[in-house]
Amino acid sequence: MASGNKSNQKLNPFPGLRPFTPEESRFFFGRDNDSKEILGKLLKNRFVVVTGAPGSGKSSLIQCGLLPEIRNLSVKGPSAWRIISVRPGDEPIDSLTNAFVDILSGHGMKNADRDAVMSVLKKNSGGIAEALKDLLNKNDDKVLICVDQFEELFGISEPGRTGKSDYERELFINLLSHSILRTEQNIFIVVAMHSDVISECTQYKDFTKLINKSNFLVPLMNRENYREVIEAPLRVTGVAIEPELVETILDELGDRSGQLPVLQHALMRTWTRWYELDQPERPISITDYKSIGTLSEAMSRHADEIYEKLNKEEKKICEQLFKLITGKGPDNRGVHRPAKVLTLRSAIDCSETELIGVIDKFRDPSGSFITPQHHIVLTDDTVIDLSHESLISLWDRLRKWVDEEASSIQMYLRLSELSAMYQQGKAGLLRNPDLQLAVNWRDRNKPTLTWAQRYNPAFERAMVYLRTSEQVYLESEENKKHLHETRLKRVRVITRIMGGIAIIAALFTALAFIQKISADNRRKAAEKQEEVIEQYATVLLMKSIKSDSIASVASQNELKALRQKGTSDSQRLVAERSIILAKQEQMLALMVSDSAVKEKIRADENAKEAFEQKAETQRLRMISVAKTMSLRSLQFQAQKDLQALLAYQAYLFNKKNNGHPNDADIYLGLYNVAKQYGSINHKNYTGHTGEIKSLVFVPGKAEFFSSGTDGKLLKWNLNNKKQSLQIMYSESEIVDVIAVSPDAGWLACGVQSSTIKMIPLKGNDPGYELKGHSEKIKSLIFSFDGKYLYSAALDGKVLKWDLSARTSIDISTGEMKVTSIELSSDNRYLAGLNDEGRVLVWNPENYSGKFSIGSTGREIRSIRFKPDEYLLAVGYNDGVVELWDIEAGRRISRIPAHKTDINEIRFNSNLSQMATAGSDGSLKIWDTDDFSIPPVSFEDNDGLVVAIEFSPDGNVILAGMHGGVNNLVGIPTLAENLASDMCSVVTRNFSTEEWQAYVGRDIEYEKTCPAAEYQIRIKEIR
Repeated sequence: MASGNKSNQKLNPFPGLRPFTPEESRFFFGRDNDSKEILGKLLKNRFVVVTGAPGSGKSSLIQCGLLPEIRNLSVKGPSAWRIISVRPGDEPIDSLTNAFVDILSGHGMKNADRDAVMSVLKKNSGGIAEALKDLLNKNDDKVLICVDQFEELFGISEPGRTGKSDYERELFINLLSHSILRTEQNIFIVVAMHSDVISECTQYKDFTKLINKSNFLVPLMNRENYREVIEAPLRVTGVAIEPELVETILDELGDRSGQLPVLQHALMRTWTRWYELDQPERPISITDYKSIGTLSEAMSRHADEIYEKLNKEEKKICEQLFKLITGKGPDNRGVHRPAKVLTLRSAIDCSETELIGVIDKFRDPSGSFITPQHHIVLTDDTVIDLSHESLISLWDRLRKWVDEEASSIQMYLRLSELSAMYQQGKAGLLRNPDLQLAVNWRDRNKPTLTWAQRYNPAFERAMVYLRTSEQVYLESEENKKHLHETRLKRVRVITRIMGGIAIIAALFTALAFIQKISADNRRKAAEKQEEVIEQYATVLLMKSIKSDSIASVASQNELKALRQKGTSDSQRLVAERSIILAKQEQMLALMVSDSAVKEKIRADENAKEAFEQKAETQRLRMISVAKTMSLRSLQFQAQKDLQALLAYQAYLFNKKNNGHPNDADIYLGLYNVAKQYGSINHKNYTGHTGEIKSLVFVPGKAEFFSSGTDGKLLKWNLNNKKQSLQIMYSESEIVDVIAVSPDAGWLACGVQSSTIKMIPLKGNDPGYELKGHSEKIKSLIFSFDGKYLYSAALDGKVLKWDLSARTSIDISTGEMKVTSIELSSDNRYLAGLNDEGRVLVWNPENYSGKFSIGSTGREIRSIRFKPDEYLLAVGYNDGVVELWDIEAGRRISRIPAHKTDINEIRFNSNLSQMATAGSDGSLKIWDTDDFSIPPVSFEDNDGLVVAIEFSPDGNVILAGMHGGVNNLVGIPTLAENLASDMCSVVTRNFSTEEWQAYVGRDIEYEKTCPAAEYQIRIKEIR
């Protein structure tokens, strides 16, 4: 038997984590005296507050202790008791209204209209008596209102949030108080609340008096009480339990508080384990108890069992679900955070079916980890909560998730704080390692607006701040890389120069060395010559002592001359060496001078770089402020002036600081104002009913044609301020596809009968038909000279029509069944798409250059050539767009554009833009110069976008929808077009207070629309 079997659970006397229900009163034990005491106080004072710690059993005590006593009074007494149970939840007045409507409807009362009941409750503090007067007047009946989880009024379950609005909380409490203070009424109230919330009630004087007069604090259970909780329900069912097991459980419980839910869950699991073994005569044993993990591990094991049965996608949803409904309180303890199904679905970004599927597995009676109970049908307004917060501390996996979520919240709050300081000029952008940690957090957790608003509403500002920080860092790294490369080049040049100088110096040194050697040699030669002369003179002297004085003198003169020659050579050598030293000093001086100049240049460059960095930081800050303002304008619905001023001033800041001219955030703010309050540049074209089939512009003109499933073919003019249309065709046969010839002379229409109707747009030529296909026509394209028409249909044929002869030839390759085509601007390449999602490209003239595009497991849904280029865009069923260089036969870009099928792709022939429409319902405009820039995204379309087309001047994109009221719209492609008439929307400029609040105190005030005279007084900020 499976543990989740419902018949099994009906037999199980232990409810687990959820409270006992009135139907399970026979299994409720251990609180008999408490029930009687609460009843006594209720009957005496018509009011009683039951308080206690988490897990003390307050709800079960009321449901199975007090209410059975009340029902006995109803049976025995003269008056009937009507019991109304209510939890304040997220909207206390709404919850009270629903509870009243349910009981009034159940008793056939005529005043059970929900709006009427809510109006009565909100009108005055005596609304409860007024709303229930018919029920109270019926046979003098008494009404008991049971308010459980009263702490939800104060947001106790959600630390970090403000709880309910002061108005709703005060109204709810006053309604209860006034009902008791009016002593003539037969209204009785019992309130169950956390003991922690008592101090919060002191601000309500009347309610505090009621609490002081009649309250009951649920006492801790002693060992014998716990024994009765374990043994008594089993006696009711006739099942025995080993005494040893009872003592073991009691020892494990000890004197700890808040253990009742944990005990009930462990007993439920133990009983289920015993029941599955199908041995009814055997008592429940300690073996059964240990097999489920005992008190300490039973809950964790059970929750893991459910988790492991989920598929991969369900596990992701489960993790996000529990992270959203749990958290950490100020004291770092785990707390539960109730949330509506709609809120959860928005934050998790999954379907209702997927979310409820996971919730149902965890609220199955076999576990009851989540409330409400399994028999309650879930809607978007149903509040989902943990059955008991003990699950947080005892489920290991959830405890880890709670820690991760707490860290995630801390990161987000830090980003929110920094973004606010940055916008005020008090902080800079993030730098590593903080930036990398924040980027990792964003990529791992993928935070959503719904999730973020639970903690801080400035989600857009924080994400803009992070994106700006990341962008600046990447640009900085690129600049550093470029600067490093530049410096390397400079170092190489300087190294080469210094190397040259070193070589020259070495040459001079070598030359000096050679000259020195030469001088030394000449000196030695002179010395030898002198020695020879002296020897010669001695010989002469010895040979002729008697030589005359003239000869002697002559000899001495000759000797003197030789000595003078030696001295002259030495002086010349010294002079040469001095010249070499002077040249070396000159070279050194030049090197020092060059180094000083370079240092000055480097200092100037550093100063310039610092100035530029400061200016760039301020520029990026102003762009961030602009983006935040634009996104903030979306939050002020029905405040036309403020919305328009925020959006337009954001545009001006972005433009002034050289932000991207078509920044997605800036565009969105302007677009929202234009759509809400009207703009000459945003138009709805009303003429078709149902789906738009095809759109085409007249070449070079602000005129276009549209066809739809209503059988109409209409002609429109973009420039007309008032909507004007001309019916070109209106028959029962639907026009699936249309094309206009380059000279705007002919309109080709592919109709359902597989015929091509040619309609003249000029002159008096009669129209005619082209027949060659046997199935629905999917594509029609005129050649660039207008002489030929290319067509493709579901029959697999690709026909080339000679329009002068009105004949055709099949130009398909025979390699695949092509059902739609695209043609390059010069007609050189033809791309064909088959019904299996593959593309074949070929030259239609000679069948050369053939190659195919496709991917296993993926299908191509749409194709489009970029005008005047051999670039083909292909859109897949997984939302990816690829760009292919046809001549090279290779993919050059991959863009994750949408979540599902790409239905349409179009290029702007006048601007660097590409538009994509997906089955996810969105239309996006991309910057083809940089696909990494976030696209302008339109998510608010009135139906699935099935046809798109850019105007010839590129300033407008038409979007045709699958259905809806506004099924054909014209949208500006540039933010500047939306901004052009923004001042006509407003009636004033920013006030000083608004500027300081939404722009910044340190940003100089300026009139957003200075040309207009609004006659308002504004004190400018100095």
